[in-house]
Order: sequence, then C-alpha cells, then structure tokens
Amino acid sequence: MVDRPAGLHRLPVAIGVILLLAVLLPLSRPATAVAEPAGQWTTVAQQISDELDAAAATFHDGDQDGAKNQVRDTRYKTYVGSGFEEALGAKSGADVKDADMDFALLIQAIKDNNGTEVDSRVDELKRLVTDAAQTLDGNSQRAEDMPISPGKWGQVASTMIDLLNQGRDASAAGDPDRGKELVNEAYYGNYETTGFEKVTMSRVSGARVSTIELEFANIKRDMTDQDNDSVATRVAELEVMLIQDANTLDGYDPSTGATSEGGGLTLFLSAFLVILREGLEAILVVAAVMAFMIKAGLRRESRAIWAGVALAVLISGALALLFHFVTAAAGSNQELLEGVTALVAVAMLIWVSNWMIENSDHASWKKYLPGSTENGISRASLFSLVLVTFVAVLREGAETILFYQPILAMAGDDTHLVWLGLAVGAVCLVLVYVAIRFFSLRIPLRPFFIITSIFLAAMAVVFTGSGIKELQEADVLPSTAIDGLPTIDLLGIYPRVENLTGQAVVLVIIVALYVIGSRRQRRRGGAPGDRGERTAGQTTE
Repeated sequence: MVDRPAGLHRLPVAIGVILLLAVLLPLSRPATAVAEPAGQWTTVAQQISDELDAAAATFHDGDQDGAKNQVRDTRYKTYVGSGFEEALGAKSGADVKDADMDFALLIQAIKDNNGTEVDSRVDELKRLVTDAAQTLDGNSQRAEDMPISPGKWGQVASTMIDLLNQGRDASAAGDPDRGKELVNEAYYGNYETTGFEKVTMSRVSGARVSTIELEFANIKRDMTDQDNDSVATRVAELEVMLIQDANTLDGYDPSTGATSEGGGLTLFLSAFLVILREGLEAILVVAAVMAFMIKAGLRRESRAIWAGVALAVLISGALALLFHFVTAAAGSNQELLEGVTALVAVAMLIWVSNWMIENSDHASWKKYLPGSTENGISRASLFSLVLVTFVAVLREGAETILFYQPILAMAGDDTHLVWLGLAVGAVCLVLVYVAIRFFSLRIPLRPFFIITSIFLAAMAVVFTGSGIKELQEADVLPSTAIDGLPTIDLLGIYPRVENLTGQAVVLVIIVALYVIGSRRQRRRGGAPGDRGERTAGQTTE
C-alpha cells in the first residue's frame, strides 16, 4: 500500500477551519469605539502633513535615504502609532487601503528619484488624511460647500445629488416609497448606466464602489424604517463621496478650476485593469478545470469545456447589448442575473471540488473509469465541468463588456489606448492560464486533485461573497454593515453580516462534504491505493 504524504489528507480540513475562523472571528469581535476630544484627529492630520512636507524637502535637498526614513517614521510612528489608522479603519476600510498604497508609492517615488511623483503623492496623502480627520472629528465636508467638476462625471454626480435630495425630502414628507424610487433612479439610472460605477472601480477602487453601493442600500433601508434623521445624514455623506469621485474621474482641481481627463496612461490603465480584474476569476476556474481534464487524460472531452466557454461569451455579448439598448432590462435585473449566476457557480464549484476529492486516489480513479462512458468520463460529470466553466465565464462576460462602454466613450481620439490596454490585459490572462497548465503537469495526480479541489472550493467562497453583494444591490437581500472591517473586492470579502455569514455557511458545507467523502473512501478501501495500481490507475499526464 502507498502511504499518503504525512498530513496531506488533513490539509483541506485545516484550510477550511482557518478560513472559517477568519470569517467568524470578525463577526464576534465588538466594534471598538474611539472616543477622542474634538479636533484630536485634525491635529494628528496636521502633524502628518507637516512631517510629509519635511520629508519632501529632505528629498529635494538630495537626501533620498533621509526622506525614506522620515516617511516611514510618519507612517508607523504618527499615522499608525497615534491610532489614526485604526480610527479611520472603523469608518472606511477603503480610505485605509488608499493611504497604505499612497505611502508605498511615495517611498517608491523617492527610490526612483522622481520629484514630480514625490510631490504628487505627498499632496494626495495630505488631502486624504485631512479629509479623514474632518470626518472623524465630526467636521466632515458638506456637499453644498464643495466645488464640483463641470466635466462629464461632475454633471452625472450633480444629477444624482439632485435625485438624492428629492428622495430625502419625499421620505421626510411621509412618502418613503417615492423616496426609494428616486434613490433607485440615482443608482440604477445614473450611477450604473452612465458608467460612473465602472469607471470609479477601474480608476479609484472596487472598495470605494462597494462603500457607495452599501450607502445607497442603507438609505433605502432607513427610508423603509422612517428614520429620517439617518436618511439625511447618509445622503449628505454619500453626496460628498460622489463629488470627490466625480472630481477624481474628471481630473478636476478645485483650487484652480482646471479639468483634465488624465491623459492616455489613465485610459490604458483603466482598460487594462478592467479585463484583468473581471477576467481573472473566470480564467482561474477555466484553467483549473482544463488542467484537470489534461491531467486525467481527457483531452478529447476538453473540447466540450471550450464549447461551453464560447457559448458563455456569445450569451454575454447578447446580454450586454440587451442591457445597453433596453434600459428597462438593466438596473436591478443586471445585478439579479449576476447574483444568481454567481450562486449557481458556487453550487457547481462545491460539487466539482467534492467530486475531485472523492476520486483523488489512484484506486478510486481506476474504479471510476470503467463505470464511465466510452469517452472516459460520465456524461453527468462532464456536463458538470462544462456548466461550472460556462457559468463562471457568463458571470463576468456581460459586465466586462459594459465596463468598456464608458471607457470608450470618454476616450475620444485615443480609443487605440483602450484597445491596447484590453490586449495587454488579455495577454496577462493567457499567461495565467498557461502557467497553471504548465505547473499542473509537474504535480503527481493525487496532490494535483487535492490542490485543484481546494482551489475550486476557495473560488466558491469568493463567488458567495460577490454573489450575495449583487443580490443586495438588486434589493433581493438585506445588507447589514460591520464597522472596522476592510473590503477586499478581489476576494469577494465585504464587511456585511449577510455576506460573511453566507461564506461561513459555504465553508462549513465544504468541510462537511470533505469529511463525509473521506469516510466513504476509507469504508470502500479506496485510499490510498496499491502500488501496483499506481500506473494502471493513472491516466496520461
């Protein structure tokens, strides 16, 4: 008998338990209330700004090492040591993420001896901590006092602000249903359909979009509860965020009144990041399934997988056209479709992951093949593999196409940069696919089955979080925020009770199925398999 690698059979359970604790522990942790004197954070923000100015001056005096040390001291001793980062994280995980990125880019700019970039990052960090301090001290900006870009996105933001104000007033006057209709018009009719959401996601961050989407949902919830004071507060905060994002997207500088679309580099990066982010989840699932097909000696059957992928792309294009030209079909219906397909993908990913684990030993795989069709795999199993890749591609396809519409609209004469960004991003996805295929051929069959199974299970957890988010945006599920937790859009992690609870449930199901499958394997004596069956049971790699 061939012994299993030590501890390998416990690996999926261990990973499942770790992930489960990672999800459940934040839910059980009480939010930390930070009581500070008025103006406390404004004072800290001013200190951070002064220290950043001093670091910039040191850099321009020719002392790069000294400047880097000053920036590090500012970050860890003042920004983190004062509690500013923790207090900001309780309000906005997105702002903490942006600040961390700006600190890292500032140090990189100093290393690169790029004076223009150093000054730009210093100014951005100073603005971020100053705005955050005003919010933390209860002196947040008011939309009516903020200059707004006269550009395209500023106009869209102005329309949304007008609708939000009308909705707030309608709800306060005793008509919450009318108020919610106006909020939906601002969200579905403007934030989504104009491309504001998608461009913000590509040029600011997915976490920022998630924060704004949650705020729209919270406003409607408060209207239902007739909590007009909370509605007014949330509307005011949302309007400030919309103005800030509009000014960023238009490249508007309130101090000078100048507006710039950001140049060709911005267009290229927007197009590149869209295809990379939206296509990554789908290509990972397709690559994992295709690697399994080749590893298991099912090359001929793999054509069915590609047929499913091609069909998903075609349907995605048709849905994108439908959502674009038929306004009534867009809005909440788009989120509903994305949410439902994501949860269908979750069910299929769990099934396929469990199926791979159950057939991961050579003896089980050898026993499985004689009961299969003449093509080497049962029709039910092949259909499941085709369906999981089909749904994964369909889920991302239509949204990816819709992302490019506003980017192309604002490109003007520089559309070639959009296509270049799309092409480079697509090449990166192909490289990811090739890398998975390449490394999979060097892994023995049983460890490969286990690793692929764990990966697909992890993707099921990611799809659960993002699928529930889409259903929340479609007003199908409630949304209860958890303060102090970050948004990690790429991993499907959102600081909401429903999302994290759903992911915890999926983790429990995955671990339970693994335990049941392992016991079934032991009862039938399939694992680990005889040495003599190793070659016979393993198909072409």
